[in-house]
Amino acid sequence: MSSPVPPAPATSPAPAATPAGYGSDVVADLLRELGVKYLAINPGASFRGLHDSVVNRLGNADPKLVLTLHEAQAVAMAHGYAKVTGEPMGVVLHANVGLMNAVMAIYDAWVDRVPMLVLGATGAVDAARRRPWIEWIHTSRDQAAIVRPFVKWDDQPASVPAAIESILRAWSMTRAAPSAPTYVCLDVDLQEGELRAPVTLPDPARFADPAETVVASGELDRAIGLIHESTRPLVLVGRHERSDAAWADRIALADALGAAVLCDQKCGVGFPSAHPGFIAAPAQYPDARAAALIAEADLVISLDWPDLKGLLALRADKGAGLPTIIASPDERLHNGWSLDHFPFAEADLRLPVRPETFVAGLLPLLAGHAPADWTMPPAKLPEVPTEGAVTLPALAAAFDRVRGERQVCLTRLTFGLPDAMVRFTGPLDCIGYDGGGGIGSTPGITVGAALALKGSGRLPVAILGDGDLLMGSQALWTAAAERLPALLIVNNNQSFYNDVEHQETVAKRRERPVENKNIGMAITDPPVSLTELAHAHGCTVFGPVDRIEALDDVLEQAFQAAEGGATVLVDVSVLPPAPRGS
Repeated sequence: MSSPVPPAPATSPAPAATPAGYGSDVVADLLRELGVKYLAINPGASFRGLHDSVVNRLGNADPKLVLTLHEAQAVAMAHGYAKVTGEPMGVVLHANVGLMNAVMAIYDAWVDRVPMLVLGATGAVDAARRRPWIEWIHTSRDQAAIVRPFVKWDDQPASVPAAIESILRAWSMTRAAPSAPTYVCLDVDLQEGELRAPVTLPDPARFADPAETVVASGELDRAIGLIHESTRPLVLVGRHERSDAAWADRIALADALGAAVLCDQKCGVGFPSAHPGFIAAPAQYPDARAAALIAEADLVISLDWPDLKGLLALRADKGAGLPTIIASPDERLHNGWSLDHFPFAEADLRLPVRPETFVAGLLPLLAGHAPADWTMPPAKLPEVPTEGAVTLPALAAAFDRVRGERQVCLTRLTFGLPDAMVRFTGPLDCIGYDGGGGIGSTPGITVGAALALKGSGRLPVAILGDGDLLMGSQALWTAAAERLPALLIVNNNQSFYNDVEHQETVAKRRERPVENKNIGMAITDPPVSLTELAHAHGCTVFGPVDRIEALDDVLEQAFQAAEGGATVLVDVSVLPPAPRGS
């Protein structure tokens, strides 16, 4: 289904040609100077001044307003954009209510450590200037308190000069490692007030980014000492930079060490699956092969792995005494509210630097090092039926066949999909999950990735659950409206199935009927037509597909439609996986 192309905005003079007349004009000019390309919004009167400045002063370009149907999806889109580009996108949230709608998505971005400039707005701080009713209920005394535990920095400037400084600081801080969202709230008086004197913007280049923290030579020497004593090194690739150079450095490190490499699919996959040292990229739980190699390792090099102690709990010694090197700047963000810091892991060497900095510093010192030679057992692939009802292994196999050599960016791999059946060939092949485990994030993240990838020849693809889609389906309209090529393949088991397994576990433990595990979980009475839902948002749709024999043909058609410029959804009816341990 297609819709008319919206009219282009009326021609507006360039900021340099016309002095800014209002506070919001200055903010808009500054956003352009900083290089902000997009502002994801759901409209609200609290930022009507900024909205007008972007549209009628800047001509709705650099930045361009991207209309969304829900604030959480606006933030999720900025999240997906940052995961692809490594750079922040802008988001504008309406008053306190818009911020409340976006809270979970901001938390997701915080845990995922992505940069993002969130601009808030509020009614007039001066009560005498507040409009009746609406500006009272949409004004909060300390609006940022709603999100302060999970943003890197926040401010509510009271003047245009203060707003300039706040936005410059927020932009710098969100981009510095470890990245996380920043929030600046602009009240309506600041936005809509006429300027009494001309305002000259500072040169953003004069506000240099913080210098990179480097590893001292003595610390690198200690790392080399631990490496020389190891015969079974294990490299854990957690949060990472998605550049070709960083990808090549990680391969060079593994080759020099003769290391086994484990990726965390939730962080994205930062290592090629065809490499002989690649073990796995689990989304939730390591398989038996990965667990065996974790148990055998005599040195762990953690490259910003989020939950190291949780992973090493698979060992008999729980990691106690195991020689360990941690390279991560993450402790700079740890606070007492959010527990996303995980248990405190032991380490012989704890380096507060980006993993890429550590690896680049270490590689020259590994010249001449004899790599370890320990055997990697072959991956055990699940049985894949060739006909009948669709299973997750059958879906994974069909996707791999149809994908072929196409360039894709996997924005989500649904829980239960065998990661050993998915190829990871480059730094953008898989950008991971959402950080905070907030169901409903995948559609928005996929749209943000599509915005970043448009015109690149790489297609964003999400293999996601039906519950995830239903909770974030508002993002589909934005993709269609922005004419973004994207492919969403829905693992439709008509259930919030992850929790079905939890209810079965509890029932068995309490010796209660497991037959009741679907109560409060099933989305079957009535079932939701995912294709009609997506079609109503302007997407091209295929399915439902409920037979393995039809998968290849439908997926090929879907790929071709997406490559032709459409936002495409494929509804695949999938049998639930067997419970873990069965």
